[in-house]
Amino acid sequence: LCHLAGRLPQGYGVERVFFPAQFTFSPKQRLLENLSNMSAACQCFTTPTTVPNLNVGRRGNHVRLTPGHRRVSLRAVQEGEIRKGSINEIPEIHAELPFAPELWTTFFEKYWQKEPVVIRGGLPTELCTPVDNDELAGLACETEFRPRIIRKGDEGPSSWSLQMGPFSEDELESLPSDGSWCLLLNDLEKHVSEFMDVLNLFDRFPRWRVADVQASISSDGGSVGAHSDQFDVFLIQGTGHKRWSISDCAEYVPDNDEAFFPEAEVRVLKNFQPQSCSLLKQGDILYLPPKIAHHGVAEGCKTICTTFSVGFLAPAHDELVLSYAQASVDTHDGSQRWRDPWLKPQEHVGEISSEAVAQAAEIIRQSMPKNDADIARWFGCHATQSFGMDPSETIPAKDLSADELVVQFAEEGSLQRRADAKFAFVQEVKDGSLEGGLFFAAGNMWLLQSAAGWELARHIANYDEIIADDWIESGDAAEYDIDSEAKTLLHDLFSSGLIYFS
Repeated sequence: LCHLAGRLPQGYGVERVFFPAQFTFSPKQRLLENLSNMSAACQCFTTPTTVPNLNVGRRGNHVRLTPGHRRVSLRAVQEGEIRKGSINEIPEIHAELPFAPELWTTFFEKYWQKEPVVIRGGLPTELCTPVDNDELAGLACETEFRPRIIRKGDEGPSSWSLQMGPFSEDELESLPSDGSWCLLLNDLEKHVSEFMDVLNLFDRFPRWRVADVQASISSDGGSVGAHSDQFDVFLIQGTGHKRWSISDCAEYVPDNDEAFFPEAEVRVLKNFQPQSCSLLKQGDILYLPPKIAHHGVAEGCKTICTTFSVGFLAPAHDELVLSYAQASVDTHDGSQRWRDPWLKPQEHVGEISSEAVAQAAEIIRQSMPKNDADIARWFGCHATQSFGMDPSETIPAKDLSADELVVQFAEEGSLQRRADAKFAFVQEVKDGSLEGGLFFAAGNMWLLQSAAGWELARHIANYDEIIADDWIESGDAAEYDIDSEAKTLLHDLFSSGLIYFS
């Protein structure tokens, strides 16, 4: 401790010291001989002798979170230095999103669902703060962002708790500055247009696979605990620094309940031992494949640490099977019942005959997909289901005919997609059984045959805005260059509130 104290800034004192697990020794061992090596591998958290209270101000309708003191972290793994031993640095690449095509190819071949990687300087500087921290924290007052606060108590390593929002401004302003909490917000891209700019950087991933853009906000030392997930995620450092420790140990997979504290309200690993770690600065990105255990801790933050994450959906196979079965039931004639005119006198009352088994098998076979096109029709609807979307927000107050809509479209100049709805298309299937193209929006399907209708559908699935000049010509309604199928598609989407005049 004396050796450590010599490394502290003036006016700071030792608060607590954590030694890695590999440094175990009996009281009789000569501690001083190992002290130099130990201090190079331990974490020493320090606090100033005088700690001001948390200074929380308010600006307009936003909540301002500005800690009034600083926690200094002295670690073995300093910037540009990894301690000797079992903990390595996470592999890195240096590139800014969006990647060039050849770099995307390299990423998918080498890293996607294979191994973690840090992307240094991956996020353009202007997108590191899509909205300022005051406004971001203020979103925790609104229900649609599913706000929640994870807290680390002082009763022991398992004392993690979860508090669901929305929260009042007073609750947010009273958060302490001791790193014992982390505020989480979801669905940012669905309600804050600036976060769609962040999501658009990942333009080589199918959009139906993206879950949402999340934000975590904490003071220095804040964390949600060590855990693992079933999905891919890009962790993007917005403001401040965060040290990420990771492990690919099979013991830490999400399905292993024994590895997590059973009594904690938050799913946190009991005995997390990292294999690699890296310090992320503003604009850095950490990509993690599924099931990689990870622990991020805000470090060296004078004010607030913000991390954004782009998570990807990973539906369970059972979920897909159940979804298809339900879709099959919904499209079948529910009036059909079991019939067995072939029934004969049976010797054993407890027997299920081979004829009954064969008939049950035939009923199941009749409901199974006949080709890839059948699967495509179901899967597109499943993949674009948009839970929690309220279409009444953009359903037009006045009903318009298809021709009236085209006229207003030409006058307004553009239509906008709902940001909280998912759109997709299927152009072809492996067995060649699809005739035409399939377009999907919020769990609904359209079969398109005309070239103009198909071109419009593809555009809507790929882009947030539909510019009138790209699709119609000026003049009388009868002269507009838009065919009947494209017009019908626009009218269906507009009447359902899935596209609207901004």
